[in-house]
Amino acid sequence: MREVDGKTVEVKDHGYKRRLDYDIQEKDIIAETQGRFIRRIVPEIQKVHQFTVARMERYIVACYAAEDKAHFRPHRDNTTKGTAHRRFAVSMNLNDDFDGGEVSFPEYGSRSFKAPAGGAVIFSCSLLHAVSTVTRGRRYAFLPLFLYDDAAAKIREANNAFLAEGVGSYTADNQTPAPPRSK
Repeated sequence: MREVDGKTVEVKDHGYKRRLDYDIQEKDIIAETQGRFIRRIVPEIQKVHQFTVARMERYIVACYAAEDKAHFRPHRDNTTKGTAHRRFAVSMNLNDDFDGGEVSFPEYGSRSFKAPAGGAVIFSCSLLHAVSTVTRGRRYAFLPLFLYDDAAAKIREANNAFLAEGVGSYTADNQTPAPPRSK
């Protein structure tokens, strides 16, 4: 997403980002995934950042393939009006039989992170981050992007006026809330 003439637009630029995405739309898979995140990830974000996750923006399985030289150049996830509500990003590896495809934070040095299969890298959407080019195999990642709270949901809805045609407007009704945590 980029800001062009005051509007948030989707721009496809394979020099900047190259990957294939599958949008999960099956309600039972989304519900199961939400339940696991609520049990395992949401409490950790609360403990470490004193932030209460209330919503998850989308559910994607991404494929970074070596044959495509798949990558994602350095970027932030909340720099436009249409993305200003985003607070945390999650990148969960579904496999580990690939080379490259590591997540890095260039402002903080050259170290990169490759979570094991089933492991995740969770970070603030404000951090500059990148995914290195996959050089062998295919990296499959679950991207339940993005996590935010109810206050950010209001920002998301208020910024509808800044979305370009085709981006899709947001209302509290079409945002996917995370179900309440069981006690």
